[in-house]
Amino acid sequence: MVRRPDPVEVRTLLDNLAHRPRMRGTVRALFVKPEKGATPVSLASVEATPTGFGGDYHSRRMSRRQILIISWSVLNELDLEPGVIGENVVVDELDVMSLTEGQELRLGEALVAVTFPCEPCGHMNRIRSAFKEALKDRRGMFVKVVAPGAVRVGDPVELVPRESLADKPPE
Repeated sequence: MVRRPDPVEVRTLLDNLAHRPRMRGTVRALFVKPEKGATPVSLASVEATPTGFGGDYHSRRMSRRQILIISWSVLNELDLEPGVIGENVVVDELDVMSLTEGQELRLGEALVAVTFPCEPCGHMNRIRSAFKEALKDRRGMFVKVVAPGAVRVGDPVELVPRESLADKPPE
């Protein structure tokens, strides 16, 4: 005999799915800053190297701040053009702030790992008065390159599932 699903269980499952952050997005814009204080340069593609984005002032091998990713929705809500707050990657359809340290993302052909959230600094108030506060908990997440590769506008951004303990081979 086939068991009919309980309507309460179905509703709970659907509610959970509707409120779960989307774990797939698209690269909407790419930027590098060739030197300190320079205007960000918009690119159609960039190479993610072991130090960060090729040609970016912030590229450093051991840095946990190699690349800054922000959600398009944040820029849209704040009526900002991409690149204006120093981000390297603008991602559509992915809540970047829902990511946690250590999670890995496939960013085009590259693999990156989330390091920590970017805290807005006083420079943000040069863009708008009290803007630092408006960006609190929304400025984006820093990532470091795990495996190099090309990243292009339009490329997919996908969360790489973590291995569960049950999937790991015994030591």
